[in-house]
Amino acid sequence: MKEMLNSIICLTEENFQLFSNASKKKKAAKGELLFTPQNICRKILFIENGLLRGFKISEGKDFTHHFFSENWFATDFESFLTGKSGSLFVEALTPITYYEFQKDGLEQLYELHPQFQKLGRIIAEKAFLSTVEKLNDIQTLDLKGRYQGLVAKNKELFQKVPQKYIASYLGVSEQSLSRIKKDSFS
Repeated sequence: MKEMLNSIICLTEENFQLFSNASKKKKAAKGELLFTPQNICRKILFIENGLLRGFKISEGKDFTHHFFSENWFATDFESFLTGKSGSLFVEALTPITYYEFQKDGLEQLYELHPQFQKLGRIIAEKAFLSTVEKLNDIQTLDLKGRYQGLVAKNKELFQKVPQKYIASYLGVSEQSLSRIKKDSFS
């Protein structure tokens, strides 16, 4: 975590300790739900190791919204920012170790140490840009282009994530994804 934070903001050892002390290190088993839509999201996680999936359920269908990878943050940003009930389930796809930060603790850090405000802004900007990129891909690329883009950006997903979740993320059926994968390797 320290290395990743220092790549974004310059932290003294003292400030890193303040940040680290604002969290609780936790573990979750594969399949465990860390966020559910019925609740207001008042925490953000830094993923030390493991992989999470954010998804929504609509009319009984499961739609993968996002994958959250190691050395980055995960939350239901809409709920976290608005203080309203969330709309996202977040599930551990693998066993996971993470640091949990409560919103009020982060806000205290933001108030006392402006460099943490910069960190919060950059985390939110990356979440926004990721959503914009996904929307742009859905609107402008065919399935093959979306698939190839995802492979180029995050090849390890295909080794760690069941195909049904990748298909859902790309907005297609598993059968369509199988055809595109087969065509891409022929």
